[in-house]
Amino acid sequence: MRILKSIRERIGMVVGAGIGAVALVGFGLLLILVLAPKQKLQAWRIERMPIMGAGDVATAPAGEEILVTGRLAGEPLPEADRFVAYELESWVVTPADPATPDAEPDGEWETVRHMIPDLALLVDGENVQLLRADDAKLSGPVHEKLVPVRGEETAEFAGDQLPEGSLRYSGLWDGDLVTVLGKKASAGGLIPDEYYAGDRVAFGEDTFTISLVSDE
Repeated sequence: MRILKSIRERIGMVVGAGIGAVALVGFGLLLILVLAPKQKLQAWRIERMPIMGAGDVATAPAGEEILVTGRLAGEPLPEADRFVAYELESWVVTPADPATPDAEPDGEWETVRHMIPDLALLVDGENVQLLRADDAKLSGPVHEKLVPVRGEETAEFAGDQLPEGSLRYSGLWDGDLVTVLGKKASAGGLIPDEYYAGDRVAFGEDTFTISLVSDE
């Protein structure tokens, strides 16, 4: 009887270990296939989207997702120097906690304005109309312009003490090489979801790199 009991216990342990292994594999597949980061799925989609020219965009049906690369064309916005599309941020400083020894002020950028008007993209010698999309994302190695102000409250930024209220413009200039991800509008043109400062290869690589960093 003791031998049979021991055998049953060992069988139970083996079965339990097997079930545990299957559960771990299943959980791993769940993470990869279901809970994968949005950026990783985005990189996968970008890699597989077709290369489109101006003619392809013109004949695409309304609502179709489009990825197209070309030279950005637009008039510089009067309030933003050379920028034709930009995000404006303000530097906000949180004073150091007096109760914490050696504490230092902390600073962070807060969005003040996001401006992306109607623009055009020169593709294969033809213009693709880009409709106004103030909520579209600006990504990649965009241009930046820092506008410091005078102030008593400061926090470290890029190795220097930056006063509160300083401004930072980040965005795109006329003539920049840009990859635009968006959807075909029913009335023609493209409704952008994201502007990337660079070609589609760099766009896909950057998106994949971001997904790897977000997993760490």
